[in-house]
Amino acid sequence: MPQIRRNPITGEEILFAPERARRPHAFVEAGGEADDTDVCPFCPGNESLTPPSVAEVGRPWRVRVFPNKYPASLLHEIVVESPQHDASFADIGWAPEAVRLYVERYEAHSNHGAHTAVFRNHGVLGGASIQHLHSQLVTVQHLPPRIVKEAAAFARGRCPLCVAIDDHRESGLVIRETPSFVWLAPSGSGFAYQQWVVPRRHSPEMSGMTPDERAELASLLQASTAAMLQLSDAHNWLFINFRTEARAHWYVDLFPRLTTVAGFELSTGTFIHIVDPAEAVRVLKEHE
Repeated sequence: MPQIRRNPITGEEILFAPERARRPHAFVEAGGEADDTDVCPFCPGNESLTPPSVAEVGRPWRVRVFPNKYPASLLHEIVVESPQHDASFADIGWAPEAVRLYVERYEAHSNHGAHTAVFRNHGVLGGASIQHLHSQLVTVQHLPPRIVKEAAAFARGRCPLCVAIDDHRESGLVIRETPSFVWLAPSGSGFAYQQWVVPRRHSPEMSGMTPDERAELASLLQASTAAMLQLSDAHNWLFINFRTEARAHWYVDLFPRLTTVAGFELSTGTFIHIVDPAEAVRVLKEHE
């Protein structure tokens, strides 16, 4: 069973889940790729290889949600967004339904822990152990350090994300805008070609999105995915929510994985910026 351990110096909580070492391809050698010759547990017909579904879209299913067989916490779910093994999120015709399930499962988790992380690992460099398209939700009983730090920034005064929307528009760092969202390249990016999708409506959590908002967000996630896949076969996206800070502003953080997190970043917690956001905007617009 997953356990909570603590950093001996800072006291920060660390999830200890040794059973996750049994995941397919949990340890991948440098430059390696996930072995695609095994039977994929996420493909139709192989549902017996995973725990039973807790939610599905369509009959037969187009999107399927089930508990992770190798959980990192007591509440850890997988969202498989397509029955097609080699599908890309950029191309599926039911992306708004997938986003609806992200929101519904996030809401279902919300009363069972301090924080629920909603994220996508795609490709080996992005941390995926299975090639088939999927995202994850992990609920933990503590506030992660990133959430604590960002929540404190929102609590200090005027919302920095609301300010950032105007500032990035003036600086030409907006990739695309919809009635409900702004897709931008943050001026202080930690990863090459990093992007944020920021809702115009100030809210601390992704809960309560309207159908139109879900459709707009799905469209932007698809456009970002298409652009990132032109740059790398691996990427991550992270839904950053703030359940405990009413003054905060939720957003989605996305970035292709072109480089690894190396010694300097690991030893300092400081990231080195290597691609100008203006160049990122130009390239992402070109590829979306």
